Amino acid sequence: MEADESRPRELHAAYLCVKSTVAEDLDSADELRKALQYAGLNPTASFIEKHWTEGETESVTYEAYCNIAEQMPEIIIDDVDTLFMKVFGAVDGKVGENEFRDMVVRGNHKRDMSESDLDYILQEAGVIENGMVDCSKLSKVIIHTINEMKQLSLQKLEERSNYQRINSKTFTRKKRGKFANAEASGATQHRSLLNLDGWNQASLKGCFYLDKQNVLAHQYSMEISCMGPTVVKMTPQLVKKYEKQGPVDTLAYIFRESPEGMRNYIGFTDHRDVDGTYYWQDTLKEGRYVVIPYTSGCRLREREHEPEGVIDLVENKGKIQLTQELRLILEEVFQQVDLDGNGRLNRQEFNLYNWRTSGEEVQDDEWDVLQNNFDVDDGELTFNGFMALHQLEAEDNNGDSDDLWVSLEAMGYNRQGQQDQAAPFIVSVYSQVCQPSIMVSGLKSGGLLLDKAVVRSIMENSEPMKIKNMLDLIKYEYIGDHRAGVVIQNKAHSKVTVRVDCSRSVNVATNRPGLDWTVEVAGKSAIIVHQLMPQRPEEEWNVVCEVIGKNDLAEEEE
Repeated sequence: MEADESRPRELHAAYLCVKSTVAEDLDSADELRKALQYAGLNPTASFIEKHWTEGETESVTYEAYCNIAEQMPEIIIDDVDTLFMKVFGAVDGKVGENEFRDMVVRGNHKRDMSESDLDYILQEAGVIENGMVDCSKLSKVIIHTINEMKQLSLQKLEERSNYQRINSKTFTRKKRGKFANAEASGATQHRSLLNLDGWNQASLKGCFYLDKQNVLAHQYSMEISCMGPTVVKMTPQLVKKYEKQGPVDTLAYIFRESPEGMRNYIGFTDHRDVDGTYYWQDTLKEGRYVVIPYTSGCRLREREHEPEGVIDLVENKGKIQLTQELRLILEEVFQQVDLDGNGRLNRQEFNLYNWRTSGEEVQDDEWDVLQNNFDVDDGELTFNGFMALHQLEAEDNNGDSDDLWVSLEAMGYNRQGQQDQAAPFIVSVYSQVCQPSIMVSGLKSGGLLLDKAVVRSIMENSEPMKIKNMLDLIKYEYIGDHRAGVVIQNKAHSKVTVRVDCSRSVNVATNRPGLDWTVEVAGKSAIIVHQLMPQRPEEEWNVVCEVIGKNDLAEEEE
């Protein structure tokens, strides 16, 4: 990488060592100084004062920071050696310690460096010998430290990988076209024909599960052995509850995983195929990637009340038996937890099922007992063995079905045997040049990593809009043909209360308690305030969303 190309990246990286994103402004002179130092620069107190006037300067944007940094020359070892030679006049590069201290600290009226700071630097550098400071050695230590600061900054950049360019003084953004959403806002979407004939494929099943206030889902590790065109596709599996309202929205967010385990967001399944499924396509480098499924919560929601009536799971007609209803449910469950679809459960598949239904991992001795007492094929539990295991559970409980209900409810079933709190899917990976591999890495919530990626995907595919009477609030509203999302960014330090009213929308379902609701947005943060989908997919829908800030709310209350 050439120097003129690496410098902007170094400045970007240094900024992220001080602020979470380039969307946040530097809020103090100290933050400006630190950001410049992380870039390998040496701003003096007078230089900082020139660009930050106390009582006048409120913040420095990322763009302004870059301009300030460009005014400072990069430090090279020849410059340091020349400086020491000019100041101390030492031909051999050595100067007395007292003379060095007098010049650096005691003669510096602005006190850019304290005595204790200098003691620490000289001790760490190890440049004092026989009462003399070796300036040549100190020059090398300074340059080495500068390079270390730059490397630390670049590591931070690799971790955060933030490409936004939005802050309080500018609304310009750096969009990467290859990640632009196919569902352009306000435009009629034409479903694309995805021709994958002849491509190499790897697929696994998975499922979303509602777990109190969280959504759990299988997550995946994807290996690409050579660079080439790659497609990730998510296919929802329709269950009875969603036959009328359409399948649960099933997306996936893709992250590149570095050798150190850092995960950097690169895209999500934003294109729609002719069969109604969503996919993502790009040219991927060789390496490891993480695929995290996502559903908005517009259709997969906590049930408001239990249905009337309860099916029987166990019957006792002289012998304890599983009912036909339960056997059909267990057959459906088996097909879902058989993630690779080979008709058997390997240890990982059974372990994930056991963890989901009991909260416990399968230990080695327990797996051995299962292998020795139930039907297995090639070391994997068969469907007959799976059924026999539940039959034994019913017998051990003398026909009591409480434990069986615990398992079924964990898998998303209600008391009428309907799976209304879970949504199965298939994730498929295609490569045009090599055989991709995909493995299940866990069953868990996407957490903060996924939340940030979803926020970012909405912000990158919409234009920022100021909110009336709220200088520090910005709204991002993405509206496609089949889904929409609204993000509010609060640039103030303090939290802000906003009312988000989408009640004038037509044929819309939201992931929130209602279309008109009030939410607090923490300082220096961005949150999704609404995810929206058509209530009835076959009918026209229209999104109208108004954001009312705290000031306007107070006027309404009056």
